[in-house]
Amino acid sequence: MESWSVDQVCNWLRQRNLGELVPKFREEEVSGAALLALNDRMVQQLVKKIGHQAVLMDLINKYHQQKNGLQSLTCYCGTASPELAGAISGITDKQLFSSPGPVEQKRCLPSSDREEGLIDRRVLKQKKNVKSFLARYKTLQWTSSYALPDFPYDVKCMLAEKKSPDHSMRIRIIEYLQADMTKYLKGSLYPNSQQYNIVVNALLQAYPFLDEGGNGFLLWKRALKDRFKYVRRPIEDDEQVLRNKCKFGHRRGQSRKSVCAENKPLDVQLRIEEEPVYVDGQALDVHITWLKREYLKAQRNWEEVDSRMRATSGVRRKMIDDKAPLKEILRLFPFLRCPYQLFREFQLLTHTDIYKKTVEILETYSENILSLHVVRNNPINIMLQENLKLHAEEDVQKYMKMTAACLLLPEVFGDDATLFAAVNEEVTVVTPLLKVKNPFNVNSCEFALCVEREELTQLDDCAAALAALVAAFHVFEIPCPWGIRSTLTFLAS
Repeated sequence: MESWSVDQVCNWLRQRNLGELVPKFREEEVSGAALLALNDRMVQQLVKKIGHQAVLMDLINKYHQQKNGLQSLTCYCGTASPELAGAISGITDKQLFSSPGPVEQKRCLPSSDREEGLIDRRVLKQKKNVKSFLARYKTLQWTSSYALPDFPYDVKCMLAEKKSPDHSMRIRIIEYLQADMTKYLKGSLYPNSQQYNIVVNALLQAYPFLDEGGNGFLLWKRALKDRFKYVRRPIEDDEQVLRNKCKFGHRRGQSRKSVCAENKPLDVQLRIEEEPVYVDGQALDVHITWLKREYLKAQRNWEEVDSRMRATSGVRRKMIDDKAPLKEILRLFPFLRCPYQLFREFQLLTHTDIYKKTVEILETYSENILSLHVVRNNPINIMLQENLKLHAEEDVQKYMKMTAACLLLPEVFGDDATLFAAVNEEVTVVTPLLKVKNPFNVNSCEFALCVEREELTQLDDCAAALAALVAAFHVFEIPCPWGIRSTLTFLAS
């Protein structure tokens, strides 16, 4: 297929009921080699309909999967049995691409000496990388015959009724898919793009009503990727931290100790709908004692933390309403120092996932904010432009722009930036404030939330820091300074 012309690619599209894509593929001169090199982003730009995107990527991935698996098997068998290697290498690209599933044994016979010679030459080129091919073949074995996990009873009932799942049910489905995929990822923390596609395709084929009019594939895939991104398995060493942060373009090259030991990873969605609960004095003492002891541990039982924080929410709200000293509240409920619990408390009060909302705001408005005339000569923007020249990676540049947009928000609304963030400066105000060091240095940037001039918690990125700032004003019922009222109103409304 690598040698196909544009016309051959267009003919293949028609055979796969994708004739609508032919004019665009001709215009962009997509040959066979170009088709095999397409990634998710290119397909989204090339193909408008999500259903066509999913079908096209699935066909391409199946071709890669079968061809790579067969080549690695040929390399392996070549050292043991030349006859078997010759038989396997006799499979043509056309047979691979049209085959709906794994190649059957009866098709592993050479069709002609000429075809055998062509494939053999290609295999010989790959023999230098036998190890990598065998490793890839091993990782693809489970995806070629992947079966969905056995969902719990309530999920099965919902799926049997063919009802569109609500938010909590979606989370449960994603949780079970992630747990099931993790069993196969022995040496890696994250699946590759093809494995995500296989799992999501299996889900939508088994339950077509989850596709939601052809838009479900990318939504489920994004939710599953976010689950792996934010809800990580335990990380063993610093090198592993660096590798995975670099893989996602998040805090690239970061070498300082991760603050995740204190901050529970932000879940895909916070799930809180309960009203405050009141407990008697003896039960309250038991809860507080347990929370204090658990806060000192490195590995925490977060489910039990959530349960006990929910059980004591009524007492905590009463203390805050009565203007109890913040130090006393944090002494009794130290988990309020963790961003996860701070966001959870905010959602209890407002029924809003402030972290998710803040990420959406920064992703949506960062480009517009940086293009405004009012921020063009701001020192933050000048610092951003200088640092953008040092990094060519798209994900790093996007992260820097979001950070700059976050710090420039007060300038956009004409507010007092000194009441919003202290960038490479000492904190001088008592109200909640962001403390930021080296915001555009990907190796040493730091974000922290300060209240009453003391550091409340450290945060991983600008979105979490901005969400924590908004949450702190609401959770601790701190009056908002008039100088940043417009900015906080925009973020919270």
